[in-house]
Amino acid sequence: MSHINPIIGNEDPTFEDMDHIIHIDEKWFYLNPDKRRFYLLPSEEDPHRVQQSRRLKLKAMFMAVVGKPLYDTHGVLLHDGKYGMFPFTVKDQAKKSSKNKPVGTWETKAVQNVNREWDNVRPHQIPRDEEFIAATTANGFNIQLVFQPPQSPDLNVLDLRLFRSIQSLQYQSFPSNLDELVEKLIECYETFKPEVNKYIWITLQKCMIMILQAEGGNKYKIPYMNKKKLENLGILPDKVEVQRDIVLGSVEYLNTMFRPATQGTQEAEEDMEVDAD
Repeated sequence: MSHINPIIGNEDPTFEDMDHIIHIDEKWFYLNPDKRRFYLLPSEEDPHRVQQSRRLKLKAMFMAVVGKPLYDTHGVLLHDGKYGMFPFTVKDQAKKSSKNKPVGTWETKAVQNVNREWDNVRPHQIPRDEEFIAATTANGFNIQLVFQPPQSPDLNVLDLRLFRSIQSLQYQSFPSNLDELVEKLIECYETFKPEVNKYIWITLQKCMIMILQAEGGNKYKIPYMNKKKLENLGILPDKVEVQRDIVLGSVEYLNTMFRPATQGTQEAEEDMEVDAD
């Protein structure tokens, strides 16, 4: 609801442009999937690759940061909306020699325990330390970090398509170690097209409408718009319209679900006065 512009008259409102919103999320990526599909000629041999254990599959967590691609008034791309993809890895020196590396060799290791220091998912607390505030207010900026409410439908554009596209591209390669996995995933992130990124933000708005109709639930299917065709016809919207009745119905539903704190306080005081009498 906070992303919808105010209703004016009897017109249907639209979503805000979201040009100043950046989404951040993280995901585990595996070195290899459990299954791959290959198309082979009759003369080709089946691909063969082994791994030590399915329980010890090499994986790493990555955090991606993405915003809407920005265009000027003539439709020229100013920024592709990609701010970076960062692996949760550390560099450490080998403490023992092995057949692959002598002692003291620097090696990349994945951080397997992503706790509050790395992510802060469970407490959903906004950082308020001096270092964070200084970084987000430097140079005249006013950057606010807002966590998605727990137990709410997922409204992160990274989960709508970007992560899946990156993973599909990654599985077309065959990295043999963690360094190659990191290199390939960042390469896949960089090749993600701005046009597709633009489509995802439109899908996000359509999903928000579906969530309003589902009264805040997640029982809906991601809507299909054929956005490429609409763009070729020159009618692809940047800000999706929301039916006025849907917005008003959502407001009415929220009013029935919640009541102002002052109302509850007043009723409690009245009950106390009755008990005293």
